[in-house]
Amino acid sequence: MTEAREQEPRTVFRTGWQVYRERLPELVDRRHHRRAVRVGIVVAVVAFAGLLLLGAFVERLDGAVPVAAGVVVALLVAAGIGCVGAALTPIGPRGWALPPVPGIGWRTQEAIARYSRRNPPPVAPEHRDAVLQGMPATRDLLVRAAYRSLFLTGGWIGIVLGTLVFDVASSVGSDTVILFPGVWLFSIVVTSGTGVIGIRTLGRQEQLRVEAEALPPVPPAPRRGRPDSPSGSKLALPGE
Repeated sequence: MTEAREQEPRTVFRTGWQVYRERLPELVDRRHHRRAVRVGIVVAVVAFAGLLLLGAFVERLDGAVPVAAGVVVALLVAAGIGCVGAALTPIGPRGWALPPVPGIGWRTQEAIARYSRRNPPPVAPEHRDAVLQGMPATRDLLVRAAYRSLFLTGGWIGIVLGTLVFDVASSVGSDTVILFPGVWLFSIVVTSGTGVIGIRTLGRQEQLRVEAEALPPVPPAPRRGRPDSPSGSKLALPGE
């Protein structure tokens, strides 16, 4: 089992992608998905109309960008804004925060954290229940976050492509060159990285779940005191 978990990183990502595809229809049903797509389309149409009006106003001022290039820029940027609007659409119940896990000390939490890192040690039998506790909630949270990150990545790609077209069209036949805003490219890396890391984490959790469930259940801790001693107060009352 440990050798299977050390097959990094392709196997982990493939396992996480499989978990993502299996859980997504249950967490984001067709009604919520269609609503997110509709919201994205409406936002994109409104943004496209607004960008065309803005482009027409700017064209009257300096005429730096050709009309065809301006339409392409507006289309790309509007599509990106629509994807961002779809990503911000509510797709599930409120409150995705993970509830606190009771009954687990900080030493056990540190031990469990080691199991999710690269080249983790085998799961100790005494950590079986602690590893499995709260794992479904964490898995569903990662699936929803990865779903949104895909929309955000598409949104930033559209905005960056529109900016590139605008820069090229503005610099043709002109001595001025508009610097490409690197913060937008950084946003693509961050949003796409969030989705990739989330899917890889899903793969690690699935491997960890299989390994933990293969262990025998931990027997309950023995009760303190004598087996035959009565429970409750040991003080005798008057007349007893």
